Amino acid sequence: MSETGSGHHNGAYFTIDLHVHTNRGSADSNLATRDLIERARAIQIGAVCVTEHDTVWDLKEIAPLAAEAGVTCIRGMEVTTELGHVGVFGLNEYVGGIYKLAGLRKAVDACGGIMIANHPFRYKLDPRFAFINENHEPIDVEHPERAAQLEIIRMCDAIEVLNAACSEEENQFALKVARSLGLAEVAGSDSHSANSIGIVTTLFAEPIRTERELIDAIRAKQCRAGRGLLNGAVAPFEIAS
Repeated sequence: MSETGSGHHNGAYFTIDLHVHTNRGSADSNLATRDLIERARAIQIGAVCVTEHDTVWDLKEIAPLAAEAGVTCIRGMEVTTELGHVGVFGLNEYVGGIYKLAGLRKAVDACGGIMIANHPFRYKLDPRFAFINENHEPIDVEHPERAAQLEIIRMCDAIEVLNAACSEEENQFALKVARSLGLAEVAGSDSHSANSIGIVTTLFAEPIRTERELIDAIRAKQCRAGRGLLNGAVAPFEIAS
């Protein structure tokens, strides 16, 4: 890949952290927007996606700072639905009714966006966490094809198969589910602080500069989940042998 002005200049992949929260729009984050930009520049990530909880904000507010640092920022949103968290790209704002998965699907289809099942198996594989598994869905780790029939999986366009805040078992299972359905595979740090930005990334063969380019690439499954950016050895995330 040729040099693009920011990001993983000479590597095989253009890297994007698809899942980042800042204290500008997510109350549980301690990541300031200036620290986000500085960290993104320091690690030479291709782009970062600001995906606040249930809100979308105008990234023009930080555009001068990002431009000066040579950092590409893309906006999205992490929507809290009755069946779990869904990463959304394409919506310009939070609209009424999208806390219901069916309502969210309708709104996203209307704007030509995409939906990503974020960390879909967090706390759902270990019986010790059953008390915080609101849906009490029985998950058999030996049968990912059964989990593939869950509504939140069936309603989304992609699966976040690699989330830095999930266990390796949860991530591996999510990857197996995505593979069983042939869904797009993405990764996000779920960062709420500077040091975790880019710890896992979504990998693209070509540079992504806009939200629409991101949507189109994921819909076309021109992406992989990966890790290793922070130690200079980016590699796709694969099912363990």
